[in-house]
Amino acid sequence: MESRTQTIERIKDDLRARSDADVLRELESLPVLPAEDSDAWGVDSQWWQKAERFIALADLTAERRLRAAIPLLLGRSCYGDPGEMMRGLRHALEAIVAPEYDALTPFCVEAAASPQPGARLWAVDELGVLRDRRGLAVLIRALSDSAGEVRRTACRSLSMLTREHPDLRTEIVAALTTYRDSATDTKDKKDADRAIQRIVAG
Repeated sequence: MESRTQTIERIKDDLRARSDADVLRELESLPVLPAEDSDAWGVDSQWWQKAERFIALADLTAERRLRAAIPLLLGRSCYGDPGEMMRGLRHALEAIVAPEYDALTPFCVEAAASPQPGARLWAVDELGVLRDRRGLAVLIRALSDSAGEVRRTACRSLSMLTREHPDLRTEIVAALTTYRDSATDTKDKKDADRAIQRIVAG
């Protein structure tokens, strides 16, 4: 029986003969992946096959450096990380634009306003990795997101932003403090506190 890695590699091999336009159309035809806590991810669910195809297409668009794939990938991303399959998405996104990593910021800013919580989650996550000050307003807004994982990821990403831009520490700590003090969810309060402590510790 194939491992998940082998399956993804086989799918990539099957797709390699296709044109860039065909690869993008294939990606566009994929549905949005269900949230990690959805019952859709049963043991025999076909969603695992769709997720494997998604990852294979992400890898292939990275190899071909297809920037048109970036919004398609973010827009179909899962809210969460079933089977730890989504956490590698950032590497595909970054490979598409490398070495011009700052070119990824506008895509993430746009995706952070998506109606799809998965798109918002992974865009906010990537903005922390990029540490581009253009993401500041978006990350602060994400503290008010309706999805808990987006809010908590925004906390972490804001603390990461201060490492590259220490002049933003005061503004970010103030935003995180307001968020913490108004939060009703214990997880939100703890994540805000952790982010503030990381910033203060430098």
